[in-house]
Amino acid sequence: MERTKWTIPIVALGYWSAALTNGALRVIVPIYFASRGVSISKIAFLFFLFKFAEIFAPFGIGVMLNRWGYKRTFITGLAIHSVISAFYMVPNFFFLYLERFVRGLLYMADMSAVYVKHFSAKENQRFLINMMLGLKEASKGVGMIGGGLLIAILTIENTLLIFAAFTAVSALVAVKYLPDLQEQVKMPVLKIWGAVDKKIKTLGLSFGLLNGALDAWGVVVLPVYLTHLGVTPTLVGTVMMAEYVFQGLIVTFFSKYVNLRWEPRKLLMLAGLLLVPVSLALSFAATLHLFLIVVFTYMFLFSGAMVYYNHLMIEYASAEKTSLDLATYTTLSNIFKPIGVFTSGVLVESFGFGFAYYLSALFVLFSALTCIALPKAAAQKDQAGNDYRTESVTVR
Repeated sequence: MERTKWTIPIVALGYWSAALTNGALRVIVPIYFASRGVSISKIAFLFFLFKFAEIFAPFGIGVMLNRWGYKRTFITGLAIHSVISAFYMVPNFFFLYLERFVRGLLYMADMSAVYVKHFSAKENQRFLINMMLGLKEASKGVGMIGGGLLIAILTIENTLLIFAAFTAVSALVAVKYLPDLQEQVKMPVLKIWGAVDKKIKTLGLSFGLLNGALDAWGVVVLPVYLTHLGVTPTLVGTVMMAEYVFQGLIVTFFSKYVNLRWEPRKLLMLAGLLLVPVSLALSFAATLHLFLIVVFTYMFLFSGAMVYYNHLMIEYASAEKTSLDLATYTTLSNIFKPIGVFTSGVLVESFGFGFAYYLSALFVLFSALTCIALPKAAAQKDQAGNDYRTESVTVR
C-alpha cells in the first residue's frame, strides 16, 4: 500500500509532461517552419499525420497494455516521447513526418486511465480521471505559452530538448516507483471488438461525434476566423491557449462537485441539445467580443459533458480487460476528429465560415441522439457492481 499511494501522482506527472510537449509543438511547428518559408499545406500535413495516427493509437496501446503490462507500456511511451524530439535535429522532412505520426500513436490517455481504474478507490475515480484528463488540457495551454516564449529566444532543437527533459525525468521516476499490473484476460486481437460491451461502444461513438463537432470549428476554422475578425497572430495564440486552460479547469472543478444522482444519460442528451443552438450562434457572432462569449459558452457546456463521459468511461470499463475496453472507447472517440477538420475545411472554402458551424451543430445533434442507446442509471449501477466483483488482475 505504501508503494502504491503515489501511483496516481506519478502517472499524472508523466501524462502532463507529454501533454506539455504536445501543446508546445502546436505553437513551435507552425511558427518555426512558416518563418523558414515552408508552405502552409506542408505544415498542415504535419498536423494531419498526428491526428490520423490518433485514430489507430488507442487500439495499439490497448493491446500493448494487455500483453506487456501497464508499467512497461507507460514507460515505453514516455521514453519514445523524449527520443523523437531529437528528430528535429535532423535536416530532413522524412524524420519530421515520422515524428508527427509516432507521437500521434503515443496515446497516453489510456495508459493513464487504466491506473485510475485499478489504483484508486471507486468513490474517487470520477474526480481523479477528470482531474487527470482536464489538467492535461491545461498542460497543453502551458506548453503553448512556454513553447512560444522559448522558440523566440532559442533554436528549435534546444527548445524541444527542454521539453524532452520533462518526459525523460517522468520516465525515470516511473521506472523507479511505478507499480506494474498484468491483466489475466489475453484476448485474440480479432475478437476484441466483439467482446467489448455495447455500452462502451455507444459511449465512445457519442463522444466521438461531440469531438468531431468541436474540431469542425476549433482546430483550423477558429484561428482563421479570428484572423478574419482582425485579431493579431499573438492574440490568436492567446485565445487558443486560454481555451485549453479554461476547459481543463472547468472539467476539474465540475468533477469535484458534480451531482451523480442526476442520470448521466439524460444530462449528456441535454448538454448536446444545448450545444446545437450554441454551435449555430457561432455563425451569427459578427463581432470579436460576441464571438468569444459564444466560444467560451460552448467550451463550458462541452467541458460539463466531458466530465460525465470520462466518468462513464471508467465506470463502464470492465476490471478484467480494462485496457481493451478503453482502447475501443478512445478509438471511437477519435475517429470523427479528422473527419470534422477535413469536411469543415472543404465547406468553408466552398460556402463560407457558417457551414463549419452548421456541420458542428449536426455532429452535436447526432451525439445527443446516440446517448438514447446508453443504459439507464439503475442498469448501469448493477453492471458496474458485477464488473468490480469479477476483477482479475495481478499487481506487481
